[in-house]
Amino acid sequence: MGILKLYHDNISIEIEFKKYPFIHLMKTTVKLSLIVAFSITAFLVVTCKHEIPLKDGNNNSDTCGTIVSTYSGGVAPLLTTYCTKCHNATTTRAGIDLSAYDGVKTVALNGRLLGSIKQATGYKPMPPGTTKLTGCQIRQIEKWVSAGAINN
Repeated sequence: MGILKLYHDNISIEIEFKKYPFIHLMKTTVKLSLIVAFSITAFLVVTCKHEIPLKDGNNNSDTCGTIVSTYSGGVAPLLTTYCTKCHNATTTRAGIDLSAYDGVKTVALNGRLLGSIKQATGYKPMPPGTTKLTGCQIRQIEKWVSAGAINN
């Protein structure tokens, strides 16, 4: 059937399969084991989802976990906490009302909302006089905007 050659340092061993048929079986078993191990590894690599931790403005690690990216469940509460003291129906600083969906949708879709909360160049950094929103909070709003800024 064949010859199995083993080399180590200056020692060489040759084994013929005809005399030792179990060697062929061992060789086949090793091949199958390697194929199975590779397949399992490939499956795990493809299906495993590991979220890279985001960092907030203070470089603190911030594991986001499950991000609620709906308007009513995630975005509106953040805007109420950080924005509507200055941007509401009564006090519309810069003509922006973030207390109602229609006003939020307008600045979300034209890029002003994300530009300001990310404190990007060319946008007025928000919220003023305090630290930047955390990476997870920004990601939450970003996901909502990317999904079309739906009133959900």
